[in-house]
Amino acid sequence: MVISATKKMFLLTFVLFIMCVVLFFVLVALRKNEKTNQWENFIRRGQARQTDTGATNHWYYVIRDLEKIKTISSVQNIERASRIETTQTGFVLHGSDYEIAFDRVIHNSTEAAPEDYTLTLVKRKLYPWDVKSRTSDDKG
Repeated sequence: MVISATKKMFLLTFVLFIMCVVLFFVLVALRKNEKTNQWENFIRRGQARQTDTGATNHWYYVIRDLEKIKTISSVQNIERASRIETTQTGFVLHGSDYEIAFDRVIHNSTEAAPEDYTLTLVKRKLYPWDVKSRTSDDKG
């Protein structure tokens, strides 16, 4: 059986198209798996109030206040937080495009209450496309 040049081109194009579709779905599945693993690791970091050594686990307070952070800000990709910096008043979570500050809560009771922190500031980095010029009107 002889296949004409036109049919060969059609078959080649069809096979390449199918390969591209399969590659697309594989990449989407890998990305979803990566995001799921990243999120699970982020949540796992904040499961205990203290670390194994007895130090304060600052990630616990970030995870505890996730819903509050999401409702008051438009922080994207919070699970990609890079580091926590302790300050005199509390700690600051640094991400690629945001900073979230927590301040230490001072308990007035004489009991030995566990150390506590409260969310005080969410600062998102503004990109040039996020900033509207002062001369623009409501139409854009």
